[in-house]
Amino acid sequence: MANILLVEDEPSLQLALGDTLADVGHRVTIAGSVAVAIQVVEAGETDLVLCDLRLPDGSGMQVLAAVASRSPEVPVIILTAYGTVQNAVEALRAGASEYLTKPFEEAQLLSTVERHLELGRLRRRVEQLEGVARPIGNALPFRRTVELAATVAASDTSVLLLGETGTGKEVLARFLHDSSRRRRKPFLAVNCAALPESLLESELFGHERGAFTGAVRQRRGRFEEADGGTLFLDEVAEASPGVQAKLLRALEQQRFERVGSSESIRVDVRVVAATRRDLSAEVASGRFRDDLYYRLKVVPIVLPPLRDRKGDISLLAQTFAHRLGGERGRPMAFSLDALDVLERQPFPGNVRELLHLVERLCVTCPAETIAPAHLPEEYAGHGAPSVAMPLMEFEGTLSEMTAQFERAVLLRALERNDGHRAAAAQALGISRKNLWEKLKALGIEE
Repeated sequence: MANILLVEDEPSLQLALGDTLADVGHRVTIAGSVAVAIQVVEAGETDLVLCDLRLPDGSGMQVLAAVASRSPEVPVIILTAYGTVQNAVEALRAGASEYLTKPFEEAQLLSTVERHLELGRLRRRVEQLEGVARPIGNALPFRRTVELAATVAASDTSVLLLGETGTGKEVLARFLHDSSRRRRKPFLAVNCAALPESLLESELFGHERGAFTGAVRQRRGRFEEADGGTLFLDEVAEASPGVQAKLLRALEQQRFERVGSSESIRVDVRVVAATRRDLSAEVASGRFRDDLYYRLKVVPIVLPPLRDRKGDISLLAQTFAHRLGGERGRPMAFSLDALDVLERQPFPGNVRELLHLVERLCVTCPAETIAPAHLPEEYAGHGAPSVAMPLMEFEGTLSEMTAQFERAVLLRALERNDGHRAAAAQALGISRKNLWEKLKALGIEE
């Protein structure tokens, strides 16, 4: 038995679907609008959501964003008529678990619901055991990065995070810490590029009273404060040679001295370092110590840029809009057309740039649904518009045309991913098993 939220404004479907689910023992809550659905989601008692895309006060995408923000482990199944199947595919890219095309058989509904409830139960169980919220992202390159971080978290080895500015290196460092045995101890972050050499050394290792002008009292450094926990060194390539030498000793011996003191202090600190620079090139030029480089680079983890995370732009944009809108007391979401525009952006500033854009829109957008017209000119004018599949390409009955459309979508996904089914399933936002079942049903064997 599960708590299912049915978001549907058609009374006849509310009754039919509600009875079907209740007959097999589920508790069903019916919401006829986006506003009511979000209230139910915020209550946090939902195990699965069945959601129509077209609702009287907005789009099912707003409900999807609310679920992704409040309870990302809860599966969302989109209910759609043939005319909005392409929109349902966009919803999959934004994080929906699956879609069902109306009309559908009762057995199909129940089997889909049970399959995703079981997956949801497994995900919640894993999160209960781990007690850790995973970074947001469904794209295959990002998932592999997070999975590697989760594996490495069990050890105490040093980790070097590599990637462009704004890709979420500190977020991943926090995930590493929260997934480790050190989770109950401090997580401290130091930006090595933000301080000059003298202040950075004091910030990391502390100082004694009178050690330099302005040192009016003794101060503990970040290494000392992070004892037992994790110290995140952002932009470590910017550290001076002197600080690099002291960092190396602290890493190798877990010992250091405060500035102005000869007393050795022993600590137990795990170091996670990050940089946007090519450290091997820095070593070759002599600007970075090779011994420190190899000591930090025990496990290197590369964070992919946002432009290489297909579908994650939509998911992150909707999640940020829901969270930031909620902080301002107004529900916010992107229209499908606006998400399509965002998906074509290069985002050189990566996730940080996207977050700042959404924050700006939550302040300046006059409507609760962000449309392409609301985007700043530098975003709205970028890229060529996407071309939808015209209805004339399909012939026959409704079910035959639906199958033709779905076949075309699946073949296009396989083509774009060089025939790799796992990558195609990831791009469509469905499981590999689900893709295999659809291919088999449509007679696509190879």
